[in-house]
Amino acid sequence: MRIGTKRLQVLSAAAMTILAGLLAGCGLADQQTVMKQPQEQTQEAAETMDMAFQEQMQIEEAATTDVSIQEQMEIVQASDEVDWPDAMEALLNDMYGDYMEEGGEVVFLPDGTLMDGVYNENIYNGIRMYALAAGVSFSYYDSEDGTYEDYRDAIIHAVDNHARVIVCAGENFQKAIGELQGVYPQVSFLLIDGVPVGENGEAVEIAENVHCVAFKEEQSGYLAGYMAVLEGYRRFGFVGGVEAAPVIRYGYGYLQGIDDAAGRLQLDDVIVNYWYAGTYEPDPDIQKKVSDWYDSGTEVIFACGGSLYESVLMAAEEKGGMMIGVDMDQSRESERVLTSAVKDTANAVIISLDDFFAAGGQWSESYAGQRRLYGAKENCTGIPITDTEWRFKNVTTDEYYEVFHQVRRGDIEVSDAVEERPQVTVTVDY
Repeated sequence: MRIGTKRLQVLSAAAMTILAGLLAGCGLADQQTVMKQPQEQTQEAAETMDMAFQEQMQIEEAATTDVSIQEQMEIVQASDEVDWPDAMEALLNDMYGDYMEEGGEVVFLPDGTLMDGVYNENIYNGIRMYALAAGVSFSYYDSEDGTYEDYRDAIIHAVDNHARVIVCAGENFQKAIGELQGVYPQVSFLLIDGVPVGENGEAVEIAENVHCVAFKEEQSGYLAGYMAVLEGYRRFGFVGGVEAAPVIRYGYGYLQGIDDAAGRLQLDDVIVNYWYAGTYEPDPDIQKKVSDWYDSGTEVIFACGGSLYESVLMAAEEKGGMMIGVDMDQSRESERVLTSAVKDTANAVIISLDDFFAAGGQWSESYAGQRRLYGAKENCTGIPITDTEWRFKNVTTDEYYEVFHQVRRGDIEVSDAVEERPQVTVTVDY
């Protein structure tokens, strides 16, 4: 990674720990360097200047080599002593005014609520961390009511306001980019979790001004489900938002993990309730449905899709059940969050933007017109493992890593098929 260094600042130890964790994560095999993040010149920063500089150099040196899982664990475990909210606030402190209401060089177009606590927020954090480190202006524009015309108009609005690279969140932007990628060749697009499609919904050629990023969500879902069975749970639920490919992969991976763990333990009493809500937003109907599940004996529910987790969490807290979060670590939301099936979207965004600006404001040859897929091999999928996030009582992190490594090496193959339901022996009520 070659993040621009217009500014030479000093990071607090807490912020450095977070960045170290990022640098040990997604995309390590391709490119990693230290990110220097602006923050106010506090007394703490002044006192730790020499130490922070040495820490930066050590991280930069380590980032150019392969980092072992044990070394990654040590980096992440060090974060147990970090005040994460304060550290993240320091990382995202816009002291130079890089955020602009209109006219940013990097523009984010979320699908739905920006600070949703999961998907959009994770992407936006990646944009902010890169932009604030590199001294790049950024903006975000809402897509109004979420229709195709709204997505298209949002892109055109960003182009009209001189965006250089437009980051679009999710499959709902596929058709608009498929139409506009050739209309605006002077503008670059970063499409998360999708590829350009035509009028009929079929994939079209990715233009040179477009780069696409996708994840192996099925691996995260698999690991979350597998560990929950090992923990002792037998009655499960899955609530997905819209039946989009990433949501389906999470859900089908979850079923595969539950099934494999049940087979390992020779269980015949595992039951899964499975349902798509048709929305990413909180809804009283969602809360009622999952409350009924909890009342009927469901122990833990995987809430997968935007802010709908709020309805599931309310039901879990009311009924004394457990929830599995998605995309980001949601353990800080409630003690009722058992774990989260995560994917490092923020770091994938940072890697992509770094390529764009390092190549002079265009995608490099290896990114232009390409789709990159991130998974366990790149340390981009899994569940949180630090002490403060590990809610399992009967399963150790060593047991988790035993399974994680098998997924990472390909010894365990988790199907990413979304066209048909996985063949499992546990009982699934669709």
